[in-house]
Amino acid sequence: YNEFKQRINEQKQNPQNDLLIQQIDEWESNSIEIIQQKAQECRKIAVGYLPTLFNDIEKKFTDLSEQIKQIRKENEISLNNLRNQLREIIQELNNPSKISVKKDSQSFINEISIISSK
Repeated sequence: YNEFKQRINEQKQNPQNDLLIQQIDEWESNSIEIIQQKAQECRKIAVGYLPTLFNDIEKKFTDLSEQIKQIRKENEISLNNLRNQLREIIQELNNPSKISVKKDSQSFINEISIISSK
């Protein structure tokens, strides 16, 4: 009886010796080790994956930049063509030199005709 009572008192004073607490501590240590291993494994995968991810993003950005440059260039060409056409129209309006009067001096009455050059 005294031995049993003494054992109970010892376990009350030092609960770390209890089997249940030891099992919990062991579970904690094992879990931490498993988590650390998994974290290290994931880090390796991430470190291997990140350069590919950044290269893909950089390529997409470069392609998009090229598309923007091409569109800008095409728009400039289109705008330049439109400007040139507008200049020609304005010139035609200001200088209707394509239409002129022709006099025929061979006849008694000078004959006139309309000439249109396109």
